Amino acid sequence: MPLTTIDSLQNPRIKRVKGLSQKRNRDKEGQFLLEGERELERGLAAGLEATQIMLCQEFFKHGEVSEALHQQLLQSSTPVVYLAKQVFEHCSYREHPDGFLAVCNTFQKTLDTLELSSTPLLLVLESLEKPGNLGTILRTADAAGVDALILNDPVTDLFNPNVIRTSAGVVFKVPTVVATAPETLDYLNSSNIHSYATTPATDCLHYDASFTGPSAIVMGSEKDGLTDFWIQNCTQKIRLPMHGQADSLNVGAATAAVLYEVIRQRR
Repeated sequence: MPLTTIDSLQNPRIKRVKGLSQKRNRDKEGQFLLEGERELERGLAAGLEATQIMLCQEFFKHGEVSEALHQQLLQSSTPVVYLAKQVFEHCSYREHPDGFLAVCNTFQKTLDTLELSSTPLLLVLESLEKPGNLGTILRTADAAGVDALILNDPVTDLFNPNVIRTSAGVVFKVPTVVATAPETLDYLNSSNIHSYATTPATDCLHYDASFTGPSAIVMGSEKDGLTDFWIQNCTQKIRLPMHGQADSLNVGAATAAVLYEVIRQRR
């Protein structure tokens, strides 16, 4: 049976796919867009449930590698359609698309489903606003071996296309939970995990703290940092040394600095 090719921007399926670039539609439909050859391959390997695969061979970039994934998708049980070049460009959120796009079901983990290592390392992000920062931090968390990431009152959602893009697809590999700050604190305390709140209002530098035991690094929003809740209820406050005129770092850079100090101490 020949595969369907869509060549009209007015096709109802295309309008629905385009709508998933908006958070309100992702929340309503319970679905999101996953774009990119590498991201799709990693997402499917992590167990993502795709409901529709959309391809445009004119954009394939990696020769035999792209074709191998193409054939794998054709043999799967997920429906596959081809999009004309202008239709794929319309649906894509990338400047240079590579011809792979999927509609996937959203998912949500809870604190009680997290599986932690014997000496867990968690990352708590409070009210993070920018998708690019969240994606970058997810990529760093994966590289640093973080057990799980907990989002407190997130402004941006995990399924934002730019989160997926900047995370290089590892957004699906790092277990991520949305929870309130009080719920998170209760979970950490009941699990005997020490919380380290990053704030300039302390004399303790991050490399003077001990992260050899179960630890949760708590990072605040780009604009306001951490709320008083975490400052008052954390196990210990830490800060990065700042030797220049700047009084803070980008939250992604600050997170990387602290996580790699954890790795150094635990090596």
